[in-house]
Amino acid sequence: MALKINYNFQSDFTHANLLKTEHNLNKNLERLATGHRINRAADDAAGLFIADQLKTYAVSLDQGTRNAQDGVSIAQIAQGSLGEIYNILNDVKAKSIQAANTVDSDSQKALQQDINKLVDAIGKILSDTEFNGTNLFTKGGKTTFTIHYGGRKDQNLEITSSTAAATAGSDGDTASTVLIGTTTYTIDVTSTTKANDTIKIVDDLIKAVDNEAAKFGSAQIELEKIISNNETARVNTSDAEGRIRNVDFAKEMAEFTKNNILMQSGTSMLAQANQQSQLVLQLLR
Repeated sequence: MALKINYNFQSDFTHANLLKTEHNLNKNLERLATGHRINRAADDAAGLFIADQLKTYAVSLDQGTRNAQDGVSIAQIAQGSLGEIYNILNDVKAKSIQAANTVDSDSQKALQQDINKLVDAIGKILSDTEFNGTNLFTKGGKTTFTIHYGGRKDQNLEITSSTAAATAGSDGDTASTVLIGTTTYTIDVTSTTKANDTIKIVDDLIKAVDNEAAKFGSAQIELEKIISNNETARVNTSDAEGRIRNVDFAKEMAEFTKNNILMQSGTSMLAQANQQSQLVLQLLR
C-alpha cells in the first residue's frame, strides 16, 4: 500500500463530488422555496423563453378582457338610455293619438306642450349619456369607441353610435324634432291632420330607436363571446406556462432527499479520506 501526503486523491475526489452535491442541493432548496423549476435563464434557457412568452400573452389576454368589459359597459349604458327613450316615445305616441281624436285647438296646444317636455327629456338623456366623460350620442356626428379586446396587434372591435339629438318646441304652437342618424322626425300635434301624421312618424322614430338599441345589443353579445374565449385562452395559456416554469414538488422533494443524504455521506467520507494521510505517522514512530 502506497502512502502519500503531498496529494490525497481520495480526499480531493470526495471533495469535488461533495461540491457537486452541494450545488444540486442548493438548486433543490431554491426550487422548493420559489415553486419554480426555472428561476433564471441558466436553469433552462429555451424553457424560460417559452414560459415568458406564454406569461406575457396571458397578461395581455387579461387586459384585453378588461377592455372588452369596458365595451360591454358602453353597450349597456347606451341600451339603458335608449330603453328610457323608448318608454317616453310610447307616451308621445299616446298623446299624438289623443290629439288626433280632438278638434279643440287649445287641447291640442296643451298636448303639444306636454310632448315638448317629453322631447326635452329625450334630448337631455341623449346629451347626458356618456362613458368615462365621452358622450355616446351627439348631434355633431357619430361617436366611435374602439375596443382592443385581444392580446395581439389589430384585435379591435368598433362600437359606433348614430347621430342623435332632440330639440323641444318652445311652446304649444311649436313642434319638436328628434334626430336619429340622418333622419329628422318632426312631432307636431297642433292640428288634427298633423297629429294623425305624427302617429306614423312616432312609430318610425320608435323603430329607429329600437334599431339603435339592437346595434348596441349585438355589440354586447359579440363582446361577451370574446370575453368568454379570452378567459378560456388565458387559463390554458397560464396552464401551459405553469407546466414549463413550475416545479414538480414530489419529484423535487425526492431529489432533495437524495442529495441531502449524499451531502451527509460525502461529508463523512471526506473525513475518512483525510484520515488516510494520518497513517504515515505510524511509519515515523
